[in-house]
Parts: sequence; C-alpha cells; structure tokens
Amino acid sequence: MKTTTLRNLWAAVVVLGLGTGCGNTVQVKGRVTDGEGTQQQGLVAGAIPLGGSGTVSAATQVRASTVGPDGKLTVVAEGTLEAQGRYTLDVPAGEERLVLQAVDASGQVVASALLESTSEGDSAVAPPMDGESSLESEVFLRMMVDRSQAETVDMVDVRARINANMAAAARQGASTHEAFQARVKALADAVRSAQRTELEMYAKAGVQTSQEALFQEELAAAMALNAALDSGAGLEQAYAQFHAELRGAAERVGVKAQEQAQGERAASASFRATVKARLSAEDAKPLADAALRASASLEARTSETALKAVLEAAGAADAAKQQAATASASLRAQVRASTTAAAAAQAFASFGASVATAADVKTTVLGQYLGVSMTNQLAVSAAVQATVTAAATLDASLDAAASTAVTATGADVTLLATKTAEAYHTYATAVRAQATALSAFGTKATPAVEVLLVAEGSFQMGQ
Repeated sequence: MKTTTLRNLWAAVVVLGLGTGCGNTVQVKGRVTDGEGTQQQGLVAGAIPLGGSGTVSAATQVRASTVGPDGKLTVVAEGTLEAQGRYTLDVPAGEERLVLQAVDASGQVVASALLESTSEGDSAVAPPMDGESSLESEVFLRMMVDRSQAETVDMVDVRARINANMAAAARQGASTHEAFQARVKALADAVRSAQRTELEMYAKAGVQTSQEALFQEELAAAMALNAALDSGAGLEQAYAQFHAELRGAAERVGVKAQEQAQGERAASASFRATVKARLSAEDAKPLADAALRASASLEARTSETALKAVLEAAGAADAAKQQAATASASLRAQVRASTTAAAAAQAFASFGASVATAADVKTTVLGQYLGVSMTNQLAVSAAVQATVTAAATLDASLDAAASTAVTATGADVTLLATKTAEAYHTYATAVRAQATALSAFGTKATPAVEVLLVAEGSFQMGQ
C-alpha cells in the first residue's frame, strides 16, 4: 500500500511537471529601445511615438504573457532589464502569440512587442520594443478582446499592417488615455475587417483557408524578421524579404499571386473605409493618413508581384515585362516617398495609366503585351473603358458597404467584409468578361484581362 501510494505520488509529480513545462523552456532574447520603429514609408519628423525617448531608462523588468480568448494576459516569464536595454527570458516552449512588456518600477507598461512562437529550437529572438511594436501589441490585444468566438487573429498580419509612421502618429493629439484607446480600437476594427475580407476573397477564388493556417505558414518569416530587426542591419532588405515570405506563405495554402493581389485590394478597401470613418476627427487625421499610406504600401507590393506573375505565365516578351517592372518600381517608390494619402492615391492612378488605362493604350504595358496597333486599338480601348466603368460601379458599391457597416463609433466587421468582397468579386467578373471583346488576340485575351485587374487597383478609389 505504501509503495503504491509513493508510485502514484511520483506519477502525479511527473504529470504536473509536464503540464507546466518544467525543464522545457526556450530562452527568449530581445531589447528595449527608445525608438519609434523600423517599418517605414517616410517618417514625419517631430511626431510623438509610443515608448520613445526615455523608455530604456524607465524600464526595470520585462515579462512575457500568453493571451486568453478575451485578451486577458497570463504572465509566464519575468526578467530584469540588463545593460543597453537587453533582456533574457526563460519562456515555456510551445507557446504562440505571446505579448512581451517592459514595465517600470511601479509596474506600469512603458513598451511592448509581439512574439509569435517559442516552438522552434532552444532559443528565440524577439523584435525590439519600440513605438511600432508597442502599437502592434495594443492593436492585437484589442482584436483579441473584440473578436467573435469563432474568429482567429493573424498576429503576423497585424505586424505587416502597422508601421513606424502609424506609431509616430498614434498619440499625436490624443490628450487622454481614453482618446488613445479609441484610436487603438479603430485600428483593431480596421485590421480585423482587412483580415476577414481577404479570407472572403480567397474563398470566392476557390481557396478555403483560415487566419490560423496563414499564421502557421508565416511563422518562419516573422522569426527571421525578428532576428534581422534585433541585429539592426539591412532593415530595408529584411522587410523586403519578410513581405516576400508572406506571399510565399499564402502560396503554400493555395493562393496564387493574382488572387493575393485581389484579396489585398479588397482588404485595403475595408481597412481604409474603417479608418476614414473611425478616425475622422481633426486630431486623429495624422494617424488616419499614416494608416492609409501603410495600406497603400501593402497593396503596391502585391500588385507588383501579380503583374509580374501574369506576364511571366503568359510568356510575354521581354519589352512588356521590363515596362511592367518599371511601372511597378515607380509605384513602390512613389508610395514610399508619399507624405499624404492623396499622394499615394495619385501614385496608383499613375501606375494604372502606365499599365493599361492611358489615353493611348499602345504606350501601356497592356498595349505592349498585346502588340496593339492602329488596326486593333479600338477593341482594346473599349475593353479598357469597360473596366473603368466597372471600377466606378465598384467605387459606389464600396461606399455603400462602408455607409452600411461603419460609423464614427463602431463597425460591423463581418458585414463590411462580406459586402466588400461581394462588390470586388462582381467587379472582377465584369473585367474578366472583357476577354470576349479581346478574343481577336487569341490566347493573350485571358492574361490581358488579368493585367486590367492589376492596373485598376482599389487604392485610388474613394480618396
């Protein structure tokens, strides 16, 4: 009896040890900074960041927490801040979607960051805590609070949609904690709308996936970005690689480059509609403008990739591919340099004209690909005009969706995503119907309408 009791007790201890991750930890290394952030589209000098100057001297401890379904944090590791803001935490292995927080002597959070996973290897690198990472954490936690029971949140996508411009503007003019949290809530609704709209667009393209599936495929990209940010070297290239790997992750769940571009354009429309309605107050306009430019950057990346993929698959001549590359590079450069959302919208309008919608279609990428001449120009111009007309209808449908689903104080994320995806799907169907008008070009007709879809991006609409 005594031996049996001891055996049972030992078994209970072993089970308890396994259940609490005893002896099974990952060493997480990171640093707290005084900076604004690293993912930039042209920072505005003089803005007030989250975290910011004095954060390192104020912080005394760092803690890692898991996030419950209602956004509640449960601390799983704590450690002290070392020299130059460095820290090391022993975090249970196998955790996902962690929030890291730097706190001062009174326990007040002064900066934070998101850590996607501790599931690989014996160690992990966290992204630097700065203004950008702190805003990402705030938005993610708000999304976790607001989400429906069946809804998941893609943490990596949150990081892709928030940049240093937004962090710099987030507290500009927010005189109270409540005012700042209202801005966080607006951004959380905008990102949730974008994520849901993207999934609905994928479904309409015949790809059934989820935020969880995408998140799992994106983990390696996020961890590689974390290491690059921690080292502080080659940041522009690190972000280029990060976004390329996110596109690769979508491809692994079955979403082609063209479908990703269409999904991001629709997601961008939902995001912008929410931002414009919820951040319409005068003091929030710097944040709204920065958020719109961040959205433009994402759409520009996917448009570039889609246009290249369409022409490559169609076996286009080198001249057409080079013209497309030039137009795409110009779009990216102009969006990156833009200091207002209106300037970013103009960049998309110029891109559309270069690709397909210019008055002289022979000079466009589409004209180069099809070999447009004086004898066949009329049919191509008619197809382009039909696309422009469909875009105007789409613009009106997006406005109606926004008016129905979003107000200055709240958003019906599900309704906005559904109506936006439906509107964009109707638009894409109308554009693809122009393949009939281009039938004289034979096998080039179908790729040509895909070029038209890329050219008429959503960002310039409704500005």
